[in-house]
Amino acid sequence: MKEQYNELKEDVLDEEEAIDETIEKLCRIRGNFDPQKRDNLIEPAMGTYLMNFYNGIENILKRVSKEYYSVMPRGNNWHKELLILSYNAPVGKIPIFEQAIAERIIPYKNFRHRFVSGYGFQLNGEKMLGLIDNAELLWEDIKKAISEFFIKL
Repeated sequence: MKEQYNELKEDVLDEEEAIDETIEKLCRIRGNFDPQKRDNLIEPAMGTYLMNFYNGIENILKRVSKEYYSVMPRGNNWHKELLILSYNAPVGKIPIFEQAIAERIIPYKNFRHRFVSGYGFQLNGEKMLGLIDNAELLWEDIKKAISEFFIKL
């Protein structure tokens, strides 16, 4: 890795630590969730941590996009364009992810939009379980891809 990207790597590692903690909290909350009972405290917490998980990934993508790709998408679709940029990097640049990983992130991006636009008491824990159950494996794959990205850099 080139020295000029040391600070970028440190920023990404800091974000990874925060996401690790978020995943840990999601797993704990998942263990306390009973799908037979509606819980107006656990469900908003589940939603918050799912949103934090996606926001952390997006923060990594924004840092890489600004500092390495030297481009930051703008406009109404910037979230989607940023995700596309993660596997369809500018000419001469290394992509962070393969398209398959980016596609697995899309449901979290979509959830984040619904979460921000809605109310916590409207969240349905059962509908969030799939996202929670897949988050840990997805995160491991993302961390591996990021590590490989920095090796190639």
